Amino acid sequence: MTQAPGGGESPSAAGRSHESGLERPPEKSFVEFFAFPIVRLVAGFVLLNWVARWVAAWLGDLLYGAFDRASTLLYGPGQRYLDIGYPRLPEAVAIVVVPLLLYWGFVRLTERRRVRELGGGWRGLFEGLGGLALGAGLFAVIVAILALAGAYDIIGRDQWVVLQWSAPAAAVAFREELLFRGIVQRVSEERLGSWLALVLASVWFGLQHAGNPNADVFDGVMIALFGGVLLGACYLATRRLWLAIGVHAAWNFVEGGVFGTPVSGFAIPGVLRSSLSGPEWLTGGAFGPESGVVTLAVCAAASAALLAIAWRRGHLHPPVLRRS
Repeated sequence: MTQAPGGGESPSAAGRSHESGLERPPEKSFVEFFAFPIVRLVAGFVLLNWVARWVAAWLGDLLYGAFDRASTLLYGPGQRYLDIGYPRLPEAVAIVVVPLLLYWGFVRLTERRRVRELGGGWRGLFEGLGGLALGAGLFAVIVAILALAGAYDIIGRDQWVVLQWSAPAAAVAFREELLFRGIVQRVSEERLGSWLALVLASVWFGLQHAGNPNADVFDGVMIALFGGVLLGACYLATRRLWLAIGVHAAWNFVEGGVFGTPVSGFAIPGVLRSSLSGPEWLTGGAFGPESGVVTLAVCAAASAALLAIAWRRGHLHPPVLRRS
C-alpha cells in the first residue's frame, strides 16, 4: 500500500481503493446469482422434476373432485366421472398447466427476458402441429416396418375410451421437454455449446428413463440415442420448444393409445390390441419398440435432417471459450 509522507494513505491510493470496491465487497444480487448457468440448471431441474410433480398431483386431485361434481350435476346423483383405475384427463390437464406456468415464471424471474422458446405466435403453433404430425408419422413408419418383418400383429380392437389412458403419457411430454430441452440443453449450451449440450441432455434424458418398469441401462441408452437426440434436434432446428413437445406428445399417445405397444416400459392399452414377436433387438421386448433397432434407424434419419436444418439456419453455437 502506498503511503503519504506522514504515514497515512495517499489520496490517490485511497481513491483507487474506493473506486475498485476494496473497502467493502459488493453484494451479489439475485440476478447475478442466477447468472451462473449451473445454478439455473440445478434450480430448474429441482423445480420441474420434483416441485412440478408434487403440485400437478395436488391440482389433479382437485380437478378429479371438480369432474365428479360436474358429472353429478349433468347426470344426476351417484354418477361419477368414468373411473378406469388410471390417472386420466384431470391429471393430464395438471401435468400440462403446472410445468408450463412454473417454467415461464422461472425464466422470467431468473433471466429477466421474454420466454421466446415458448413464443413464436402462428409459427410456434404450426411448429407444434407439425411436431404432432411428425411424432405420429415416425411411429407409424416404425410399426409398418415391424409389421412387414412379421414382428407386429393386431390381435383385436378396443373401444375408443381407452385413449384416455394415453392422455397423461402425452401430457408428460410438456414437463419433460421443458425440463430436458428448456432447462438442461438450453442452459448448458451457454457454456458447452450446442453439440455438448445436446449430448448432456440426451444422456440425462436416457438415464431418467432407465428406472422405468421393464427397463435397464441398455434401454436408457437407446432412449438417449434415439429420443434424446431427436428431440434435442427439434429444439435446435427451431430454437423453440413447440416442435419437440409436439413430437414427444404424439409419439407417446399413438405408441400406446393407438398401436397398443408398451410406452417406455409402461403397458398402456390401445384402440388396437397388438402383440410383438421376434428378437428383442428388433422389437424392444417388454420395454417396447423404443428399445429396438428399427426405432433407432428411423429416428436417426429424422435427427440428421433436423440437425442439417439447424446448421443451415445458423442455430449451432460453439463452446463459450471458442466463441469468445
